[in-house]
Amino acid sequence: MKRALSVPARRRVAIGAVTAALATTAVASPAAASTGVSTDVVTSAAAPPAGTLHISNRRTSLALEVGDVGASGRGKVFSTFPRGGNDVEQQWNFINGGKLVSRKLVRGQTVCLETDNAGRLFVARCVGGKQTQKWAFKLAVDAPGPFKDAFVIQNFATKKCLASAEPNGRRNAQVGVGSCRSGNALQQWTASPLVGD
Repeated sequence: MKRALSVPARRRVAIGAVTAALATTAVASPAAASTGVSTDVVTSAAAPPAGTLHISNRRTSLALEVGDVGASGRGKVFSTFPRGGNDVEQQWNFINGGKLVSRKLVRGQTVCLETDNAGRLFVARCVGGKQTQKWAFKLAVDAPGPFKDAFVIQNFATKKCLASAEPNGRRNAQVGVGSCRSGNALQQWTASPLVGD
């Protein structure tokens, strides 16, 4: 049975390493990013499930994916039809005090989800302590029974929330960040553990 939203500090977890280069790290409390989301829906920081995750948008059901990485070292981020299996482009770990780390290695290095003040979303080489690479998961929908909880994912530096556009005809959708809006399903994400992880 799940605890009610009013219970502070829902759960804290420790998860495995992304690669041999990253050791297991405890998830830190992302309370510092609490100001940008309406408190009538998102009442406290929460950790997603442990392990390797598929992160999907609640409205579109499309999975967050890492695309090509250019010469700048920045990689595209979008959402597309979930493929499951061993597709590392759609696999994420929430570690290192709030970093969303892709399982896709770029030139042998781990990359983290990042945003900038212009609202662009991308992956780039993980840098310790970089606030634009730090994210807070906040419970938006406490789903009963076998249904999946939904989270708002908010950036520490910009206080903006991860958001999806509506899908195009190819079942892809642009993903970015925007002002947090209570109850907006395009800003709500489910985090499902990879089976067997």
